Amino acid sequence: MKIHPYFNVLQAYMNALGRSDYVSIKAMFAPYGKVNSPFLGEMASHVFFDRLGDASSQNVITPIDIFLSASAAHRATAYFQYDWTVRDGTLITFKVMDLFTFEPDGDKIVCLDLIYDTHPIRSTAGNKYEA
Repeated sequence: MKIHPYFNVLQAYMNALGRSDYVSIKAMFAPYGKVNSPFLGEMASHVFFDRLGDASSQNVITPIDIFLSASAAHRATAYFQYDWTVRDGTLITFKVMDLFTFEPDGDKIVCLDLIYDTHPIRSTAGNKYEA
């Protein structure tokens, strides 16, 4: 059985995120790639991952599933548990679905929508992107 190229990209993304390898993650994006974050809004992907790197001290990623679009669109979703240790040592654990949109003729990411409930994080840990 042939593995879909998006599946490989999402696996590589989760592995790189678990290693805090933001250089590799940024290379997965098209030059005009963007991220939509519940905390930070929409921004260029390289800016988002620089901010994430500055806010983080360790990541542990536990993959749950990968979903490929049923409509043959250029989308796929990674569902995983994110154990995020921020720079002050606070551990924040939550489940997230990252929705990836790819270039129509390749495997570069053009948009990443982060989908998770921010209320439990904000109520217990505040906004960890701010210094």
